[in-house]
Amino acid sequence: MSENHQLVVAKIVAIVVLLLVTLIFCFIPYLLDRFYKWTKRSQSNARDFLAVLCLLNFGGGVLIATTFVHMLPEVLKVVNALQECNMLASTPFGLPEVLMATGFYLMYSIEEIMYLVVRKRQERKQQPKQLVEIVEKDQQLEIEVKVEDEQQSQPMTQVSELEEPNWLRGLGIIVALSLHELFGGMAIGLEMSVDTVWFMCAAIACHKLVLAFCIGMEIMMAHTRWLIAVIYLVIFSIVTPIGVGIGIAVSETASANQPSIASGILQGIACGTLLYVVFFEIVAKNHAGWRVFLSSLVGFVLMFGLQIAIGEASGKSHFVCPS
Repeated sequence: MSENHQLVVAKIVAIVVLLLVTLIFCFIPYLLDRFYKWTKRSQSNARDFLAVLCLLNFGGGVLIATTFVHMLPEVLKVVNALQECNMLASTPFGLPEVLMATGFYLMYSIEEIMYLVVRKRQERKQQPKQLVEIVEKDQQLEIEVKVEDEQQSQPMTQVSELEEPNWLRGLGIIVALSLHELFGGMAIGLEMSVDTVWFMCAAIACHKLVLAFCIGMEIMMAHTRWLIAVIYLVIFSIVTPIGVGIGIAVSETASANQPSIASGILQGIACGTLLYVVFFEIVAKNHAGWRVFLSSLVGFVLMFGLQIAIGEASGKSHFVCPS
């Protein structure tokens, strides 16, 4: 068997392993829920349950490390290479940081738009109902139309307490991380030796499996409908294998080390999107206690160590400007 054939076989095996193992870790929270009944509680009480809160903030620490230690340096490296190669215009401001802010406000605007749409729909359903009372007075029947006092003093309290759609939190996480994991899979597909493919596959697998468990936990605790949850988790599971396949195709050409405009822009936006999700959806609870804080810190340290492993596996990468 030739060396090139062994390399392709190793990458195909990596595709299958990453897909199957990621799917398993995505659905482990649902298996645990069968024993601990976290989702049987009301949503607010379940999120205050200490074990759930620690797991969610562990996921928050994982995503913080993924955003600042893993994704942002990649965006900086790609965008700077694009500007040095004159593939993107030089700017008087930090373009990677602006891309990150764009992703942040893009996710912010999407969530506010969806909240507004759902709120207006609820308002139409909750119009004050008029009650018709027949009152006998002075031997005459008079019809008086009265609006309930509770609705006058506290109009549409259900609408004021309206929360954003449950599926929206999962959507932000999946979109941001799927873009990132796609390029992570491409990194495996672009490797040129079997040993490096296996090392990179192991490092990225550890990174992704922790994320898979945390994402499955977050989507489950958001009480996302089962069908939507399955779609989200399957999408997250297949993007890395797709990236490996793209990397295999690209590695057959001579442009493997060239920076990509699409990669720089999309990863920058995804980084900002993930930043919004982390701070506004996962670690937004104040004064949750030391155990919750330590859970977040452990998640950060774990991903920091995995990032070092990924860096050791890939070595010092560099880009080559297209001729």
